[in-house]
Amino acid sequence: MTPPAVPPPPPAPPFGEPPSRRGMSVGRILLAVGIAVPMVAMLGSLAVSQFQRIREGAGQMKAQQPPVEPPPPLTAQQQEALELFGANLAEAISRKDSVAVKAAQDSDGLATRVFEQLPPMPDAAKIRAGFIRGASNREGGWMWSLMAGEAAFLRTRERLGFPAVLLRMKTEAGAVSYVDVLVRPEGISFRAVDMFNYIFATTTSEEARNVLAVLTAKSGMGGLAALLGIPQMKMDEDVAARFEAINKAKQAGDPAEVLRICDSLPAELKTQRTFFILRLQALMELSSTGNEKIDEDYQHALRAAPDILGKGSTTDLLMVDLLFLENDFQAADDCLKRVDAVVGGDPYLKFLRGSARLQLKDYEGALALANEAQQEDPQMPDAVNLRIGVHLARKDHKAVVGEFRTFRKNFGVTLDREALSGEDVYKDFLASPEFAIWEKEIAAP
Repeated sequence: MTPPAVPPPPPAPPFGEPPSRRGMSVGRILLAVGIAVPMVAMLGSLAVSQFQRIREGAGQMKAQQPPVEPPPPLTAQQQEALELFGANLAEAISRKDSVAVKAAQDSDGLATRVFEQLPPMPDAAKIRAGFIRGASNREGGWMWSLMAGEAAFLRTRERLGFPAVLLRMKTEAGAVSYVDVLVRPEGISFRAVDMFNYIFATTTSEEARNVLAVLTAKSGMGGLAALLGIPQMKMDEDVAARFEAINKAKQAGDPAEVLRICDSLPAELKTQRTFFILRLQALMELSSTGNEKIDEDYQHALRAAPDILGKGSTTDLLMVDLLFLENDFQAADDCLKRVDAVVGGDPYLKFLRGSARLQLKDYEGALALANEAQQEDPQMPDAVNLRIGVHLARKDHKAVVGEFRTFRKNFGVTLDREALSGEDVYKDFLASPEFAIWEKEIAAP
């Protein structure tokens, strides 16, 4: 991760005590909502309004494009190129370079992945063209939801048989999430054909297929049921109509209506993957309104998520914020540990885990995680911040000064009285002999 040009001074330990309630403030580790591309927005430009003849023109769509098959195993040279692609893509996202991000995408390849698993339909070429237009004309293309945050390239991996690059997304508020960008070779580099969202363990192409399946459902209920993983006997036009109403409510920005519709579904469909995700997303948006019933339902849904979405999802990231508010730091650490295992390791998660260990007064554990995080990412100011928090909690002011020296050397920033004043956690340190020595040191020419 590229460090800021002038890193901010480390504040009080990140999970300090707010005035009204001990624990981490709401939203500190909250999911970056919106990583999952809302396909109703992308599909809004479709020019075809009638889908009643779904079974006409069989084979027409299949003939449009060959399937997007995973490429052969990469050569050593291609593997190096893939790492460069991941680093460049993360940098383009972080600097909000929409042109570069869109140039890295293969919207035609994404469209093929969407349509190759749909039943044949009339006007397939027009629908496909409309999809590509909708996927391409937003800033950032079909990766537009990533453009609000800072991206860090972590590693290459394989997803669904395709080579992929793993990105960590983080907002200015510290919200963190992960995506795999699936690619295929093109010339000496690569272009993206799909994206896997770790929170809900779903791909952009899967979300798009679900929306398109609803649009074409009235003449092909069996096809919709199969796509959504619903037993055909449970799938009727009423359910399809409610699914379409959910999409309209999402497009209108009405999560309360989405929740109402999801709660009206038959009991056996409430735990069906697609409807469960839609309900969870609505609860996520409504959870900051102060409604206790919403908060209870949200927590219950989060606890049920791993069994419904699979162990490969990272809904634990959503649970962490709630656990910190409940002062259940051990459970928060357990959640972060599971996420770390799913994504294959991330120094930022070690920093977050260390912050939980700090709240548990496990100072050795917190220091060990801070050191691991910095070893993996030497340019991470958060690791220094965590160690300072541990030293302050132990009142080891000599060690605090040592960290300040390291911070000054590595980042070129001097932490003086002005930078630290106003933070209660530094009150004792500012009155200590060690800080007096530090002031003299930094005042020297």
